[in-house]
Amino acid sequence: MSGINYYVIDTETTGLKSNYHEINEISIIRCKDRVQIYRKIKCNYPERASIDALNITNKTLEDLENGHDPLQAIGDCEKFFNEDGLTAAHRCIVAHNASFDRKFLHAMWASFDKTFPANLWLDTIALTREYAKVIGLHKPKVNLQSACDIVGIKKVAGAHNAKVDSRNTYLLHKSLVEDKNVNYLPFIKNEIHFIESNNEDIDMSIIEME
Repeated sequence: MSGINYYVIDTETTGLKSNYHEINEISIIRCKDRVQIYRKIKCNYPERASIDALNITNKTLEDLENGHDPLQAIGDCEKFFNEDGLTAAHRCIVAHNASFDRKFLHAMWASFDKTFPANLWLDTIALTREYAKVIGLHKPKVNLQSACDIVGIKKVAGAHNAKVDSRNTYLLHKSLVEDKNVNYLPFIKNEIHFIESNNEDIDMSIIEME
């Protein structure tokens, strides 16, 4: 797809329900130049966090009370996206289990009456499964760590941290597309973000940005 900018995204959340739990970390890598933005986000409702989510991400309720204000984090992310001079229709988000991240990102942006500024989505789980078929691997485990092992990439150490997981997703995507020659185009989905208005009408080195 010509004229498309690709961005790898990873989020960490306080649970599994996008209409109840919150994003507490977000990391975005612009694939074109490998520039990364990371924000730890202060939760409005830390008491809603699930015990499982806290254990997996090694966080406490007190940790969830620290970070950037959610609206400020959104503003920082939008500024980062807007540096490309493109519209939402010309941005593709790459994520591992993309539907999960998409639901939470759409919910977060919608909570401030905003639409998420990217329409196209590509899931590296789907690409990993496609590659597994090529090498004759049946019913593979496709969590991020396992997917990296299947493809044979050297992972950045750490897990369940948006900064690290986004870097490993970047490496996974790059290897699958550039080295393994997986045809990714059929797996890109158009998921335009619509929100309800008030009247209820439907309308490998990484450069880190502080």
